[in-house]
Amino acid sequence: MKHNRLFLIALSLLLFSTASYSQREETVLGERGWGFSGIWGGYHHQYTTYGNSAEFNRGGFFGFEFGKSLTVGWGHYRVTDPFNWQGAESQRFDFKWNTFKLGYAFIPYKAIHPVVNFDFGRGKVTLAGTEDRVFVMQPSAGLEINVFRWFRLGLEGGYRFVNNSDIAAVPRDQIEGAYGQASLKFGFSWGRFHKRKTNQDYRSHDEN
Repeated sequence: MKHNRLFLIALSLLLFSTASYSQREETVLGERGWGFSGIWGGYHHQYTTYGNSAEFNRGGFFGFEFGKSLTVGWGHYRVTDPFNWQGAESQRFDFKWNTFKLGYAFIPYKAIHPVVNFDFGRGKVTLAGTEDRVFVMQPSAGLEINVFRWFRLGLEGGYRFVNNSDIAAVPRDQIEGAYGQASLKFGFSWGRFHKRKTNQDYRSHDEN
């Protein structure tokens, strides 16, 4: 129940941030709209902990961009190298999950700009051959760097929530946790950016 509340809070914050920025820019329902504006894919690399072990996750993603800011897509993650849980030779641990992805980039025409992301979907924990189906949620926030028009680098921090974990030897709080993530993003975004007009812009327009 606690994690369901956290899920709703994280999703509400993402939607509120998107709506707030849209209101300030005053172009979402007007000049810019939510038109299809790009296609992106790439790789995630996460540093995190499971129990008392520091590990890496890797993953890939693919998504469609709308309005130059909103990305909707799919992703997958897994532990880079399965390892022995708590050091026990007979307790080989693996974890992988697939997600639906939502992301929003603020002022994306800037070379460095803030982003928020939210991943959620089904996953599978495996311990010594025993499999358990779980539900994973990953809110995150950070910065994205426009290295080239076709390549972006993301640096984010987030938290992994796991629900429905039933393997007694792997408590839920041992597979949840904070993570740092680097994202390599490849693709293309077409069309022009519509920057927010300032009061000076409006005065210049009125004078003309």
